[in-house]
Amino acid sequence: MKESDDNKSSGKLRSKWLRTTVIVASFLLILTISLFVWNSSNRTPPDSGQQPGLGAPKAAILDGLYSESPNMTFSQILTNYLSAAGYTVDIFRGENVTIDLLRNIAGYKVVILRLHSTVGPDPDRNLYVFSGEPYNTSGYGFPVRQGRTTEGKEYFATTIFSLGSFARADALKDSTVILMGCNGTGDPYSINRLFKKGVKVYFGWTGYVDLSHTDEATLALVKALCLEKLSPEQAVQKAMTEVRPDPLYETVYECRVRQG
Repeated sequence: MKESDDNKSSGKLRSKWLRTTVIVASFLLILTISLFVWNSSNRTPPDSGQQPGLGAPKAAILDGLYSESPNMTFSQILTNYLSAAGYTVDIFRGENVTIDLLRNIAGYKVVILRLHSTVGPDPDRNLYVFSGEPYNTSGYGFPVRQGRTTEGKEYFATTIFSLGSFARADALKDSTVILMGCNGTGDPYSINRLFKKGVKVYFGWTGYVDLSHTDEATLALVKALCLEKLSPEQAVQKAMTEVRPDPLYETVYECRVRQG
């Protein structure tokens, strides 16, 4: 009887020891798997230029001129250049390029504005960009300027430093803005306002420019920046050497780089 009790007691001890061993081993296995998954998800690929946990950089093409002057070849080539450089590309066309979109734009490292633009008359002199929204008198609950193109068409317009103004504080942090419209460098005050909002590099035309010419020059500029990895100054110089100044207005692309 005593021997039987001893066997039972020994069996219980072995069973308890096995259960404890299994529990400890399971815990260590789960901990090892968890650490592996965490390390894998937070590992930055070599030379990706991305911080852990962040996706690919994003680029936005705002083509407010699409409805009246579409250029699908331009859009496709531009998207290819940006994609080859590792950007995720979002395209907004025609009437989808609204004042709300302009003022809420955020999170893009490259913003390309295929929009009409102009410097306002005295005493304003601010640089305005036209949306793709046809103007009407009841469109917004806050003051928005009426912009008229040379063709007599009317659109809502806003100052270029309104970009991202309704978004978060870092909406344009370290971004590159390319304004394809006219007179992009005609208002230093507006450009400085963009720099204060975080824009790092800004490109604009020195005066009037023909649409077909700015399309061609912008492709050359983005190719030099994204594929050839040239500096902003080198890229704009190369683009203007290849495409030349606007043949009618003799204007050129120029770049401005934030200091500090």
